[in-house]
Amino acid sequence: TEVYSNVTVTKNVVYDSNMSWPALPAVPPPLVQIPLMCDIYEPTGDTAAARPLVILLHTGSFLPPLINQQTTGARSDSAIVEMCTRFAKKGYVAVAMSYRLGWNPTTTNSDTATSLLLQATYRAIQDSRNCVRFFRTNSSTYKIDTDRIALGGQGTGGYVAMAYSSLNKQSEIELEKFSWSNTTPMVNTAAMGDWLGVGGVPQLNISGDANVSTDVHFIFNYGGASGDSTWIEAGQVPIVSVHCVLDPFAPYRYSNVIVPTTGATVINNACGSLPTIRINQRLGNNDVINGRDYNDVFTTRANSMN
Repeated sequence: TEVYSNVTVTKNVVYDSNMSWPALPAVPPPLVQIPLMCDIYEPTGDTAAARPLVILLHTGSFLPPLINQQTTGARSDSAIVEMCTRFAKKGYVAVAMSYRLGWNPTTTNSDTATSLLLQATYRAIQDSRNCVRFFRTNSSTYKIDTDRIALGGQGTGGYVAMAYSSLNKQSEIELEKFSWSNTTPMVNTAAMGDWLGVGGVPQLNISGDANVSTDVHFIFNYGGASGDSTWIEAGQVPIVSVHCVLDPFAPYRYSNVIVPTTGATVINNACGSLPTIRINQRLGNNDVINGRDYNDVFTTRANSMN
C-alpha cells in the first residue's frame, strides 16, 4: 500500500570506493580508486524512526550503457527509478546502487570469457556487501531498521543478488566449472579478497570492514541465475524470483549462460529461478514467507500462473 504521495531523492551518495576495472578492455587504463555511488529514495514526511531498507542492483552485463549494446546499465535506469520510487511511497528506504563494471565481452575463448565474467560478478558482490555495510553504519542517519534489509536485482543484478544469498564458501568458488584446465580457480580470493569484500591485495580490492555485518534478511531477483545449484543450502535467507520463462539471456530452468555478442558459453548448467526457488522451498528457507497469507493482486496472478 502506498502511504506517501511524494519521495525525497538524495543522489550521488558515496557508499564506498574501490579499484576500478577497464570498461573498454582493448585499451586498459591503469586501475585507480573510484567512488562507488548510490541514490537514496525516502518517503517525504515520514516520521518513523526505523524503516525497512531495500537495495536494488541494475542490469547491463557488467558494462556501461551503449558499450553493452543496450540502453540500460546504470542506477538511473527507468525501471530502477520507478521501483525505488514505489518502494519509498510504501515506507521503505530504497537505494539504487552502482557497482564496478568492466570486462571483455568480445573474447571468443569460453574459458577466458567465463573468468572475466565471474570476476566482474565477484566485484559486484563485494560492492553490494560494502553498500550494506554503509547503511548499517549510517542507519541512524537514514532511519533504517537494520533487522529488515532486502536486496534485489534486475537481469545482471539478479545474478549478483542470487550469488549474494548463497555464495559463502571457498569450495563453491573452486568448483571445476569455475576453474582453469589446470584446476586453478578463475577467481583468486588471495588477490581479489573474499566474497564478503574482505582482504585481497590493495591494487585489486580495498578491504571492507570485517567488523560490520553484511547480513540481509530477504533476497529477490527478476531475471538472472545462480552459478550452481550446490551453492543453495539450508539456513540461507528467503528468496523470491520473478522470471520470464522464455528469457533468452538467463535460464529459467537449468541451462548454459551465453554471451549474446559472441555466443561464448560463460557458465555451464547455471541454476535458473525455477530450480532456485524449488530448492529453497525444499530446504525450508522460504518457510517464513510461505507461512503468511497474501491477498494482493500480484500474488493472485502469480498463483494462477504457477
